[in-house]
Amino acid sequence: MVHSDLSCSSKAKSMTDIEENQSLNQSKVANQHSPGERQGSSITFYSLNYTIRTQKCCNLCPLPFLTKKHQRILYDINGVFKPGMNAILGPTGSGKSSLLDILADRKDRQGLDGEVLMDGQRQTDDFKYQVGYVVQEDIISGTLTVRENLAFSANLRVSKAMSRESKKAIVQQVIEQLGLEKCAESRVGTELARGISGGERKRTNIGMELVLSPSVLFLDEPTTGLDSSTARNVMEYLHELSRRGRTIIFSIHQPRYSIFKLFDTIFLLAAGHCVYHGPANAVLPYFSSIGYDCEQHDNPADFLLDVTQGDCSSVSTDESNSDKKHEQNAHRLHDLYVKSDIYASLLQVLAPTNGRQLDTAVYHPTSNTSTSRFGEMLYVSQRTLRTAFRNPTLVIMQTVVTVLFATLVGLIYLQIDRSEDTGVKNRMGAIFFIVTNQVMANLSAIELFLKERVLFIHENASGYYHVSTYFFAKLLCDMIPLRLIPSMIFSIIVYFMIGFQQTLAKFFIFYLAIFTTTTCGAAFCFLLSASVEVFGIANLLAAMTFVLMMVFGGFLVEISSVVNFLSWIKWVSIFRYSFNIININEFSDLTLCLKTNKTICPINGTYILHNVAHIEYENEWDLWKNFVALGSMTVLFLILAYIQLLRMKKTK
Repeated sequence: MVHSDLSCSSKAKSMTDIEENQSLNQSKVANQHSPGERQGSSITFYSLNYTIRTQKCCNLCPLPFLTKKHQRILYDINGVFKPGMNAILGPTGSGKSSLLDILADRKDRQGLDGEVLMDGQRQTDDFKYQVGYVVQEDIISGTLTVRENLAFSANLRVSKAMSRESKKAIVQQVIEQLGLEKCAESRVGTELARGISGGERKRTNIGMELVLSPSVLFLDEPTTGLDSSTARNVMEYLHELSRRGRTIIFSIHQPRYSIFKLFDTIFLLAAGHCVYHGPANAVLPYFSSIGYDCEQHDNPADFLLDVTQGDCSSVSTDESNSDKKHEQNAHRLHDLYVKSDIYASLLQVLAPTNGRQLDTAVYHPTSNTSTSRFGEMLYVSQRTLRTAFRNPTLVIMQTVVTVLFATLVGLIYLQIDRSEDTGVKNRMGAIFFIVTNQVMANLSAIELFLKERVLFIHENASGYYHVSTYFFAKLLCDMIPLRLIPSMIFSIIVYFMIGFQQTLAKFFIFYLAIFTTTTCGAAFCFLLSASVEVFGIANLLAAMTFVLMMVFGGFLVEISSVVNFLSWIKWVSIFRYSFNIININEFSDLTLCLKTNKTICPINGTYILHNVAHIEYENEWDLWKNFVALGSMTVLFLILAYIQLLRMKKTK
């Protein structure tokens, strides 16, 4: 337990100083805000009860017939947070983060009862777009600079009626408010590339919300992962923001005294029960009045945590069961609190709005005033391309591997002849290798949505962009540099090195087949990327599926010989349709020569299609129906991937 170097007497003196200055500070809060900033709003909440339901077994896969276990997280929570520093304190598992998420409208409403009001009005569906919410983890694009990240937030979330210069001015103002001038042009940093410090990252995350100039700012444990000095620095910046008229609401676990004395209001939780809600400078006198005295050299925050966990209890409790002990202690502290004058004062504050008719049509969705769909696509695409160019390993490797493999295949099958034995065998072997490479090379597409999953959930929930614009922007930035261009390079190298039929029409069909195959394989990987959270599992599923498709592609096994209950797989095999297209394109209009006399060429390529490759080919539709199948599968995979992004849970 962390202890302060100050004695209880000096702390009491400091608390008295805070009490004397609090009224003055509160009166200044409304007058110190910068021009154009919103006044702080009041968040009021009544009778909040939150219960979660979990299965007693197999919780990873919810099944309706399994018995559900109910766990109560919050019990009849009431309170009000006004402009200033509002801290939610409590031990681990007390419900701090759950309460914060409920107030910020980031919690699943299932199992939630009660009401949350903002300035006396009910929360609406767009409430979470009107306030700022900073998550516990630093969720931010590491390849962009601090200024670029803040500009991304401003360009997408600030009203489209505001000029570009005004948005730049807002970004600069936020940088100055948070003391980020020295690192404004530095990249945030990733796991592989070092960037700005932890405190600067945290302040940048706060700045991402401040560009909206929200009247209320929620923060989930803003000091997590920071050393004591950096944590104090971050909290002091938040304290300055609160003095400009903001309502700052945050959960915090174990603050040091220099941070604790910045609080205006404390909401103390124990096992889901409120055991104190009132001014920070009155918390020690209150607990002293009910028999809990803060010892000398004890940090008030540590003292409060000890009290809520029963470690300082003046009344003996059953030591045999720790959970039961904490529950009994929480009930007793709650009962003492509801009988106190502080709770009576709270009820008087809540009385004017509790029970009266409330208007729900106060806030207006930001989608009506923020950036257009085209603008959203533009900024998301811009960020994606910047990330790709600043970390070009994937693009470079995709291109290099494409060139190397195309050259290797071209050298192995260099200028194959037109004989009925080696010519046919080498052509079909080359086509098999080409199709296999084009499908398997798309395993890199699994990273598209999976790598930025947490970032996407946070930004979409915060109103940065719509799912559709994010989806199409990511597809556009993936398809062109990683699918379209490599496919063109591969086709040019392979087609002419191998010596396929040298006509423009057949080369175009060959390239279209390569690109369609690549796109279909990538679309399937996009679907897995949007559906699976773990890269290893997604990669394994994709590889297993592609291998199964390859077996039923028509080259490794005669499909007609496979048992009926497995033969249906041929209809969903990317390999089969691509194999059919390239074989038809190459062998149609081709004459093959005898292996004994290569000047005599009586064999028609159509004969090889029918009797060797076992491919149906009577007219042009037999070629193009394979394109239709690949295109249909691609569209289906992309639609399912988009649906998965929509279904992705955005609340906690």
